[in-house]
This record gives sequence, C-alpha cells and structure tokens, in this order.
Amino acid sequence: MSKKVAILGFAPSWVDAPFDDQSFEIWALNEMYKMFAKKEGCRADRWFELHSPDSPSKNTPEHRAFLQNCELPLYMWDHFDEFPTSVRFPKDELMEFFGESYGEKFRYFTNSISWMIGLAIYEGYEEIHVYGVDMAADSEYNHQRPSCEYFLGVAAGRGIKLYLPSNSDLLKTSQLYGFETDNAMRICMKKRINDLTAKKAQYINEFNKTKAREAELNSAINQLDGAIHDCNFWLKNWMVG
Repeated sequence: MSKKVAILGFAPSWVDAPFDDQSFEIWALNEMYKMFAKKEGCRADRWFELHSPDSPSKNTPEHRAFLQNCELPLYMWDHFDEFPTSVRFPKDELMEFFGESYGEKFRYFTNSISWMIGLAIYEGYEEIHVYGVDMAADSEYNHQRPSCEYFLGVAAGRGIKLYLPSNSDLLKTSQLYGFETDNAMRICMKKRINDLTAKKAQYINEFNKTKAREAELNSAINQLDGAIHDCNFWLKNWMVG
C-alpha cells in the first residue's frame, strides 16, 4: 500500500479531508482540536506545534493542557518533558536534505505547512493531499504561499501524487500568461472598475459641493442666531412692559 498523507490547515476545506479512509495518515496542527470538537468523525495520526509553547498565543491554559495530554506523536522543535509525547521535529535533517542541490542548508520554510509537506517528501510519502490551506493573495498568509507552492512543486517533480481542493489558491492562477491575459472576463472587470471609479468621482464631487453648501448654511444660521440674541437683549433690558 502506498504511503498517503492528508495535511490539514484551518481554511474551510479542511472538513473534506479523508477522515474515513484509513489508508491516509492525517496530520493536524496547532489549535485544530477546537475545530475537531465541532465535527464528528475527525481523527489525526500526528500533531504538529511548530511554535514555542511559551509564546503569548500558545501559552494559554487550554492549549498547554492539550499539549500535555496529547496522545499522538507531537512534533515540536524539541522533546519537552512537560509534553510526554513530544517528538523533536527534524528541521536540520530537512534543511540539509532539500539543500543538497545548493550545497548549503535550505532555509525556505516560511510556515508550518511547508515544514509538514517537506517532512512528507523526506519520509517518502507517495501521495500528499493538502486541505484547509488557501493562502489567498489578499490574506495575511499571502507571503507564506510561495514556500508551500515550492514544496508542492518539489513533490510533483519527484513523482508524488498531489491533491488540492478546488477552492484552495495554491497552484492556481486566473489566466495563463501570454495568451490569456486579455480574456473576456479580464476585459469586463477592467471596464467595471473604470465605470465604478468614474461613479465614485462623481459622488465625491457632489459630496464636496454639499459640504461647501453646508458650511455656507451654518454661517448663515450663526448670523441669524446672533441677530435674534441681539434683539432679545434689547427687548429684555430696554423695553419695559
């Protein structure tokens, strides 16, 4: 039987992981146990926490308790007696393994998923599925995406079968460079942007006119208030009866 692994992130497609297929190992990470608690049938074979357990976001009573009681192999940067199942993550071995072509240690690991894909390649998995990892262009994880795509490319180059959900942004592009750059959708969206920009400019111009008129009216109101106050002063103090 071929070695198959499903690596999970936190984006919505994680629920599509093959939890019922025992031919797959399931690798989960960080606080994913909170999501597992909301869905029946979830399982994991290895857990990854590739952050310092003392960092502010990780050093919470709930998370520390999970790490202390985790019954799975728990991959961390080192073994910690506080976390009995913790296993040293082989980062040095991976850096040397992927750096063979460069003649130096490879350092292009920018996120936990990249380390996990790298480990799957290093351990000889023949099929790698990645669920719940979108890293969309406008998200906070955008800068981490190239590293993930690099290791997926390495995996494909080694003949490893890959699967990514259709709603993942990994290894996706809106058009092929050169001959799809002027497709109908692109032209339509550019025209739409131009139309909306022109409409926005119109509203800004009208808004500025309104603000100017508002200032003019406020000045007139203030002048009338002053005149009324003046009349009331003379009426009250100089005109008896």
